[in-house]
Amino acid sequence: MALERLRQQVDIILVCHGLPLEGLPPADNMRVIDIPSAATVWQKERFYNTALSYLAREHARNYNYVIWADADILFSGSDWPARFRDSLQTCRLVQLFDRVEDVRIGQNGFEPTGLVRKSMIDSWESDIGPDEYFSTKGISLRAGCSPGFAWGARTSTIEAIGFPDFMILGGGDKLLLASGMGYADTFIQALPLNRSLSALGSRWGERVFRTIEGRVDRIENTIYHIVQGDYGDRRYAKRHHLIRDDRFIIGEYLEFNRHGAWEWYEPNNPYAHAIGGYFRERKD
Repeated sequence: MALERLRQQVDIILVCHGLPLEGLPPADNMRVIDIPSAATVWQKERFYNTALSYLAREHARNYNYVIWADADILFSGSDWPARFRDSLQTCRLVQLFDRVEDVRIGQNGFEPTGLVRKSMIDSWESDIGPDEYFSTKGISLRAGCSPGFAWGARTSTIEAIGFPDFMILGGGDKLLLASGMGYADTFIQALPLNRSLSALGSRWGERVFRTIEGRVDRIENTIYHIVQGDYGDRRYAKRHHLIRDDRFIIGEYLEFNRHGAWEWYEPNNPYAHAIGGYFRERKD
């Protein structure tokens, strides 16, 4: 039902791996890209780039705006797309909510967990500055805010920067926001990234800031986040230690397969085992 409602508001590119597709409603304005083979790493930004490539290849110049959102997000209301477009008159990167409520799937549908967060943009105006936020690991849950979930921009803007798919343990949302605000290096220095990944992030962040120039905002809108697993199992502050070793160079261990996903050159390596174990323990 949530997907049905969303496709009445926007055209959709759904990139997925291991998702049962039998129950998806048929729709002329929804393109499903089913990835049959992918490494067990954080693939979200890689899948976003796959969708972006499809959009450029099949629908060049047909769309002026793009939104991207996690698959476990439910949008409410019907006027948020108009508010998003209006916001782009002055901004270049827009978070598509000011309030997000966690829910779980229960016997009677979606049940609130009681956890409510706000947009990171509102936090800067009330209780925490960007420098402290981007320099502190694992602060989002403690501060009651979120740097991710759902964003949007002009198509030309996101095509110019792409998504940070080298963040194979997560954190790409926060890196995008940090980069757009000019705090990429602050965020990168706070993470236990090795030298090659730090350099990748810094170069990408510079390109993002040249495009976004700090022009970031949010719209008034409530969304719902379907929680799976336990936040404690995600180990946000420590997960990047798994690839802190300077011997890990992403291009020597991972490649894009023909479906557009990250794939290990050799899956029987210590990094693949460690990262696979981490995601199995997350249970989300």
